[in-house]
Amino acid sequence: MIRKSQRGSSLFELMFVVILLFITLGVIFHLIVMVIQRSSAEQSKTDLIQEGREFMDQMSLDLRQAGYPSPRNFASSGVITATPISNDARVAAGVVKIGSGDLWLEGDVDGSGTVSVIHYHLDTGTTDNCPCLKRSQQIKIEGDPVSGQTEPVYQMEVQNVQNTDVFSAFTWGSTGTPITLPVDFTANGADIAAVDTIKVVLTLQSATPDSRTGQRPFTTLVSTVKLNNCSPAATGLSMSCQ
Repeated sequence: MIRKSQRGSSLFELMFVVILLFITLGVIFHLIVMVIQRSSAEQSKTDLIQEGREFMDQMSLDLRQAGYPSPRNFASSGVITATPISNDARVAAGVVKIGSGDLWLEGDVDGSGTVSVIHYHLDTGTTDNCPCLKRSQQIKIEGDPVSGQTEPVYQMEVQNVQNTDVFSAFTWGSTGTPITLPVDFTANGADIAAVDTIKVVLTLQSATPDSRTGQRPFTTLVSTVKLNNCSPAATGLSMSCQ
């Protein structure tokens, strides 16, 4: 029987197949890395928006409870003895201070029957993911709403805040007359008692860069809250409870 000689693969052909395999695997791994990076960036962006929305919801709830219970709730009870009435621990003074990076208010924000002192503060530091917005909630004590309350204890609420003009206030809705800030209960009673709407603008930056651009994405959230303002800061005004 005559057999034809059998020819195997040459070294060149084998090397070509190996190189082609490595190129194919390299492309696949590169695509996998890109997908992982993209997924991480999108998740970071989603977390950023969610964090901002949760802050806006919390702040809106606080503002809607600001000023409750008001002096009107105790008008005929005779239990309020503090002078002025806004100093009494049972009375919520409502909005106490507004600045571009600060918002102070008093109210029964958790339905416990106890008035809380709420401070929002923009920390402009550059460590611990700041600039950032922080919140403090303390039980009100008898004393001046601006200077006579317990020192705030802040908790981180929102990280990587990029704007400094977070809070603004208006007398007649968000398209009404803006109030020049800062104002507070003691020094600017008429302005505080006239506040109708507070607007909050947050520009946040993601902690994770986009895999394609290498830049950390931004997002901006805006919220406006119309107040049921019954402030004892001044008398004879349309938004005053006196």
